[in-house]
Amino acid sequence: MNVRQVLFVCNPSQPNAAQTARQLADFLQTKGVHSDTVLDYHLISRYPKTDVCVSLGGDGTTLRCARQTAALGIPVLAVNCGSLGFLSACEEENARAGLQQILEGHFQITRRLLLCVDIERAGQDPVRNMLAFNDCVIKTLQPRAFALRLLAGGLELKRYYGDGVIVSTPAGSTAYSLAAGGPIVEPDLNVLLVTPLCPHSLTERPLLVRADEEWVFSPAFKNPNDRAVASLDGQENFELKTADRVIVRRATHEAQLISAGQFDFFTRLRDKLEWGERDAS
Repeated sequence: MNVRQVLFVCNPSQPNAAQTARQLADFLQTKGVHSDTVLDYHLISRYPKTDVCVSLGGDGTTLRCARQTAALGIPVLAVNCGSLGFLSACEEENARAGLQQILEGHFQITRRLLLCVDIERAGQDPVRNMLAFNDCVIKTLQPRAFALRLLAGGLELKRYYGDGVIVSTPAGSTAYSLAAGGPIVEPDLNVLLVTPLCPHSLTERPLLVRADEEWVFSPAFKNPNDRAVASLDGQENFELKTADRVIVRRATHEAQLISAGQFDFFTRLRDKLEWGERDAS
């Protein structure tokens, strides 16, 4: 890949992100590489000839960029200007060195499965082809449990009863699903993970299902005034009533993440989540 054009996407709530973008743009100019900077990820589609999109912020900024660039086939370099930065390829202070390596051809592009979600609600136009990098969460808006039907191929497979479920990609298994007791899944597997939220059953466990199937979730409430919400990556939210349908499947496009050098998933787990660490005292 010959990098000739770079797009910086800055989180406006991180004041250091724009400053870092200016510094990196100056560096790229000395290398003969053109760059643009935007503060709104919706503007990414205006730059289809971009070779690399540099996300400057936290994981939320990376999620937004990954969804927007997937259909364009643009890889995202995630630079952490926030706190955890689990999805980041490098920290803010190492961004220049990372870009230098990419310009020299020392990089790796990893592809990540995305969710494609349709939401059908009575009396409202359906919402089609919404993308999620991490997860689609369906949960109650009231402090009480509700029933949630899971169907595939027109057949009801099971009925959850609790606060809801998390449908996550393998990459999203280390996000909300992990906090809810779900397993860690290697990010290149072709599966989806369904993790129940506060289930009212001692036998309820997370479920791994085929990513190529279409999975349909439909809530049912005892109280007709109760509501649930379908939340995509915690950033797009849609209110649900009884018998509304949330249809989840694998997206046609994949997100692309670029990193300088080689990416290792288990090293990332140890570095960011202290996976496998033990107090020797």
